[in-house]
Amino acid sequence: MLPNEKYSIILADDHEIMLNGLSAIINAEPNLQVIDVAHNGSELIEIYEQLHPDLCIVDLDMPVINGLQASEMLIRKYKDIKIIILTMHKEKSILKRVKTMGIKGYVLKTCDSDELLFALKKVLKGKTYFSEEVFNADFIAHETETSYMSKISQLTKRELEIIKLLCEGMSNSKIAEKLFLSPSTIDNHRTNIMRKLDVHNIVELTRFCLINKLV
Repeated sequence: MLPNEKYSIILADDHEIMLNGLSAIINAEPNLQVIDVAHNGSELIEIYEQLHPDLCIVDLDMPVINGLQASEMLIRKYKDIKIIILTMHKEKSILKRVKTMGIKGYVLKTCDSDELLFALKKVLKGKTYFSEEVFNADFIAHETETSYMSKISQLTKRELEIIKLLCEGMSNSKIAEKLFLSPSTIDNHRTNIMRKLDVHNIVELTRFCLINKLV
């Protein structure tokens, strides 16, 4: 690209104030230019197919077709398309889908203009950019999931059986009777279960089991 040429950008967001603010920030840069805006995913697809810009900045929450669906449709048809998601969403499930789709950037609307412009320039150069806050949240979620799996893997078959009965509200004596074991044996198993899962009472144990679908 020559020094006097500009990268062309489309914005997709259903809030006019957001479109105006983003346009002002981007158009102030010498080599960047917003060439059109879309107010929903359907408009985004239509405008992209007409103009083929260098980059699309897309909000997830839009009417008619949401940003994620529109991006997926465009990526399926245009393999080299560059898209940055600009959103408030931090959910791990969305981030995982975005990465799988091949979207190049993911930036939170809480970012400042410097971070936004940094992200645009990286993606325009063929690189990827994911907000540090989103990356850290995904990393922590992954680490937490790994930690849970590690704890669960320590449990014996008998302990898993006892956990289910505890979460059903059965007392130690009732569990002992059902499994043909002594109450002291159940007490020992319960102590070991609590230690392995790092929980301290039946409420925490039940919550852990529900979250990890053990019951």
